[in-house]
Amino acid sequence: MTFLHLLTLALGVLAAVAGADLLGRKSIGPWPIGLLALALVPVAGWLYSAWLAALTLGLALGSGVVMIASWTRTFVDRRRSRREMSRQQADARDRQLEVSSERGR
Repeated sequence: MTFLHLLTLALGVLAAVAGADLLGRKSIGPWPIGLLALALVPVAGWLYSAWLAALTLGLALGSGVVMIASWTRTFVDRRRSRREMSRQQADARDRQLEVSSERGR
């Protein structure tokens, strides 16, 4: 690959991240960009276009990064909420035990 092909690949990554951000603001998600990248793979092969292949690879890499970041964020948020919920339940249980032990005195 030449420098210009690598630049096209980088522009594809940037386009995918920017497009995913715009679609995320409309509550759609980044999946249309991944679908576009999948649709462009056979087109790039059929046209024997290295430029289109580099752009397609950039779109695929960018959408993959955005999707993995989204899944990671969701996983971390779920863990945090479960941890907080168990902490609140433990605190409520401790308060209930304190109240019941004060009544028993």
